Amino acid sequence: MNKIYNLISDWDLNDELSYCLRNRTLEQKFLYMNKWAGTYYDIVKIDSIYHETSIHKFFSEFAEKYIFIKDKNIAIVSLWCWNSEIETFIFENMKKDFNISYYWVDSSKNMLELSIHKMEHIKNIEKYFICADFSTNEFKRELTQLTTKSDERIFTFFSNTFWNIEPNNIIDILYNLLKTWEKIRLDIRLRSWTTTKDDLKDFEKYHRYLENKETISLFHNPIEEIHIDKKNWTFGLRSSKVEHLNAIKYQYNFIFNKKTSITIKNETITILPWEELKILNIYTYDPDWLINFFEWHNFKLINKSIKEWRWQFLFEKI
Repeated sequence: MNKIYNLISDWDLNDELSYCLRNRTLEQKFLYMNKWAGTYYDIVKIDSIYHETSIHKFFSEFAEKYIFIKDKNIAIVSLWCWNSEIETFIFENMKKDFNISYYWVDSSKNMLELSIHKMEHIKNIEKYFICADFSTNEFKRELTQLTTKSDERIFTFFSNTFWNIEPNNIIDILYNLLKTWEKIRLDIRLRSWTTTKDDLKDFEKYHRYLENKETISLFHNPIEEIHIDKKNWTFGLRSSKVEHLNAIKYQYNFIFNKKTSITIKNETITILPWEELKILNIYTYDPDWLINFFEWHNFKLINKSIKEWRWQFLFEKI
């Protein structure tokens, strides 16, 4: 029976929700709390990138070639693991025996429960499930203790999760989380190209999510859970260029048209008309600029691989 090492309490979540509202930015984890964890995956499979067998084989081949090491005890730490669809495919199709301890990390306990269910038939690895914010010192201490016997630790971001995080924030978190010579593997969906016409095509692709009723329900879930009247806001998408990365940011927002007050744990937050509450950012990157960005922050590119528009990178902290 797999258990979850839970480093996040309901009290912590309420504190974080209050903090997010004050800063007018909701963390993505609030999209898939409770029943919405399962609903999230029903919805994202509108986009075939999440379950194409050819893409999963691409991940599996990269892992066996560059990640798994024979005769070493390898700790693989999956940051923001979601429901572990890719990991399940990789471990079901391993061609060799490896000594692997796998650590699933997500700030949503509901997502970890989906991972446990999806991975329950996998017997050839040692499994750990950690509900935590991986930017905290508490998580780093817990992970250090759990991985004491490992020869190497390799960190991963699957399912494009890296593209949902503000890049200047995540690069500093990674630098402080990894030890020298430890590696981070990224799965990233890149810009279609760098012309205005291609950016418009990408915008239209992300805008189509707003045409699906289930997707809209998912996006609306967080503020409906805290009882904000639908009449007080509209919902939409905008894009902007991130110049220092040659990246495009797609931002889903609630735009308020009425003064709105929310009370959480006896703390009141007031949002004024025309203020915006950001619910989700998606960054699409230029590969060369992304590599430069990591190198500027003292990471070295070890390997990269591409299949169509999907890239995998392996960086090492130096």
